[in-house]
Amino acid sequence: MTRRTQGGMGRRLRNGSPGLYRVVAPFAQAIRRSLHVTLDTIDASRARKSLGSEPRDGDAPAPRIVLDGCGFQERFDGITRVWTALMSEWSRSGFSRHVTVLDRGRTAPRMPGFAYVELPVVRAHDTAAQRRLLEEVCRRERADLFVSTSYSTPLATPSLLCVHDLTPETLGWDMDRPIWREKRRAIDRASAYVCISQSTAADLRRFYPDSGGRPLGVALLGVDAVFRPTSEDEIRALLADLDLPERYFVFLGHRDGYKNAALLFKAIPEFGADPGFGLLLVGGAPGLEPAFAEAARHVTVRIARLPDESLRAALSGAVALLYLSRYEGFGLPILEAMACGCPVIACRNSSIPEVAGDAPVYVGEDDAPGLAAAIRLLAGDAEAAERCREKGFERARRFDWEATAAQIERFIREIAATPLP
Repeated sequence: MTRRTQGGMGRRLRNGSPGLYRVVAPFAQAIRRSLHVTLDTIDASRARKSLGSEPRDGDAPAPRIVLDGCGFQERFDGITRVWTALMSEWSRSGFSRHVTVLDRGRTAPRMPGFAYVELPVVRAHDTAAQRRLLEEVCRRERADLFVSTSYSTPLATPSLLCVHDLTPETLGWDMDRPIWREKRRAIDRASAYVCISQSTAADLRRFYPDSGGRPLGVALLGVDAVFRPTSEDEIRALLADLDLPERYFVFLGHRDGYKNAALLFKAIPEFGADPGFGLLLVGGAPGLEPAFAEAARHVTVRIARLPDESLRAALSGAVALLYLSRYEGFGLPILEAMACGCPVIACRNSSIPEVAGDAPVYVGEDDAPGLAAAIRLLAGDAEAAERCREKGFERARRFDWEATAAQIERFIREIAATPLP
């Protein structure tokens, strides 16, 4: 669920001319950062003036929670999916009456029960202007606790930070980038934490040992009801629309870096000139990378962005989901696939065994022959595929958004009612 921090043009330059990229990128990034910080400061200053300085009269019951909706600025993001589900459950349960949502550029979902304050979008991460703005909003709303859908943080109001993953820390990314500086600041400032898996909780304590003295809760995520086996007619309609063969595998997410598409395309040549299946790549760059295109020259490959209903059909009809990531904070697409009756091939690392149990076929992160064998197994052995399917159904039934939202609500109430140092 970690956010991407580099645009498509930057990736193309990095991949096509790495030497030039190393020279040009720092200057371009510095100029872009300076411009965005300036614009962000102007926007935040205007927003502060429009808010006024007096606490707002309101009838929100205690505890009063301010939820920064900055995460909703990302349209195709797992974190957005999580917070939409939580808000939907809180709207149904009535906890929404305690929550004021900071709606960044009108990107937050509007649901019954919540109060909303409109704020400008975040143009730059880790700015003093944003922290001042958030603190003033919290004071105006008389907030007992601040919660962010990303890594934003006020100056003094107690905060609960939802930690989705420690991907950049685990994979050794440049932690001096503004977004990761902001993450560290949010972790350092937080009064308490909620993590979405025991694996992520352990990683938080490992990378940020100073967090050890503060409360930490774990709330496993849920599966949306939209993910269920769909009809053959819906599957056939999707295959016709995408011009996919009847037998195909699904790969989700971007294809560079830790999502490990490289493993898939190392395995593909083992199937020769007549592999007997297609590939549906959901998300990522709209064009297939040249090296991958060469490796898959005998395979029908389609790239698409799909709404949930179409993704449900794609997963319901697939031979398997190929989820080959080297690290996850949770691995929600695995459960969504299982709920649709789709077998899963995955790598045994981070949170994935905690979430998926023994339902997937596991392969090594760098084991291309092992992946090819797993593909052959599920494509050629109906009994093995059915065993994976049944184990997946059973596993997915254990994860429920209503329970997740109730658990986080209880933790919020507990933290808001506890005097903090």
